[in-house]
Amino acid sequence: MDLDETRISVSVTTVEFKNAEAGTQLIYTEQGVFLDDHDTAAQREHGTKVMLDKLGEYLQKESTVEKN
Repeated sequence: MDLDETRISVSVTTVEFKNAEAGTQLIYTEQGVFLDDHDTAAQREHGTKVMLDKLGEYLQKESTVEKN
């Protein structure tokens, strides 16, 4: 991840989708290196949680539309 011209972190992310009784389970794994105190694991975790929550909200709306 870059901030302007500065590289602030590097990460490897794995996203798994598994069948679950009620639909699909998403497993998100991220391994990161944070450079020169520009980014932290806590900041990344917060941002990823917000992003995944928004994805969940969208998918919930889509599933409601499909049922109607």
